[in-house]
Amino acid sequence: MALTSLEIRDKAFSTRFRGYDIDEVEEFLDIIVNDYEELIRENREKEAKIRNLEERLIYFDEMKDSLSQSVLIAQDTAERVKQAAQERSGNIVQQAEQDAQRLLDRAKYKANDILRQATDNAKRVAVETEELKNKTRVFHQRLKSTIESQLSIVDSPDWEDILRPTAAYLQTSDEAFKEVVEEAIGEKVELEEEVDVTRQFSPEELAELQERIEQANRELAETQTLQTIDEELIQAQQKEILESVKRSESDEDSKVPVDLL
Repeated sequence: MALTSLEIRDKAFSTRFRGYDIDEVEEFLDIIVNDYEELIRENREKEAKIRNLEERLIYFDEMKDSLSQSVLIAQDTAERVKQAAQERSGNIVQQAEQDAQRLLDRAKYKANDILRQATDNAKRVAVETEELKNKTRVFHQRLKSTIESQLSIVDSPDWEDILRPTAAYLQTSDEAFKEVVEEAIGEKVELEEEVDVTRQFSPEELAELQERIEQANRELAETQTLQTIDEELIQAQQKEILESVKRSESDEDSKVPVDLL
């Protein structure tokens, strides 16, 4: 057991003859006691400091273990998060690829449907245009035949006799009467004097005849006006048909083929 300072101070030695000086021994013991107490105090302080350091070391060791555990947990969590993120990103990429493929397929289907519709419309327009052209050819041929027939009727020489003035008939009626008589009796007849055929009509009859001539002229003028209107309508109809045909051809030419996706 270690000595205490009190034990050192109270230590008594037996005296002998010619022994040590008691005062010097006690003084030296006091020095030893002081130094010993100082060493004990320092030792206690160091022990306390050591205990404190040991406690702190234990704390830091525990903290190290906790930090190591936390690091391990963090690493494991990060690895899991990373793996989950990779899986999720892979799922997102796969879903995006599937969505893109579906959109692409849908776009291809719509493009093909639009192309089919455009092709069908182009074929229908071509058929309708050809039918319209055929109808136009038939109409043109009929119109041409009708106009040529009407022109042949208009250019007929019979119209010259029909349109001759009535006065010409009256002036030559005596000669016609003479020819009829000669043909009836089979002999040539000589008229002694020129017969004034107009004496056979009264003034009222002449006025009525003149009125009829004027009425016929008015009807002829109205007929010519109607013919002019009919010709204008025919020309307008022809122009409309030709413009329709041109528009149909333009629509058919403007069709741009669409490449299949």
